[in-house]
Amino acid sequence: MTTRDEIEAGIRRIAADHLGTSAEVSPDARLIEDLGLDSLQLLTLSFEVEHHFEIILEPEDEQAIVTVRDLTDTIARVLARTGASPPAP
Repeated sequence: MTTRDEIEAGIRRIAADHLGTSAEVSPDARLIEDLGLDSLQLLTLSFEVEHHFEIILEPEDEQAIVTVRDLTDTIARVLARTGASPPAP
């Protein structure tokens, strides 16, 4: 089972490696307003999250994501639903 800390670390890694964001990726950071992600970066984030955690985010899952905490909660919920566990970092 993947812990919240592991999920948050994965999100921070994705943000640094693929989004070039230098902003603080804290749980309360809003993806658009605080991290400054545009629509292409949001798509990239979605793709990289799916790839890293080996999950599929459904549109209804993505609609409720505003903050990093929302993203973490969504990933945890999808992992629990599918019984999946991402590869070790």
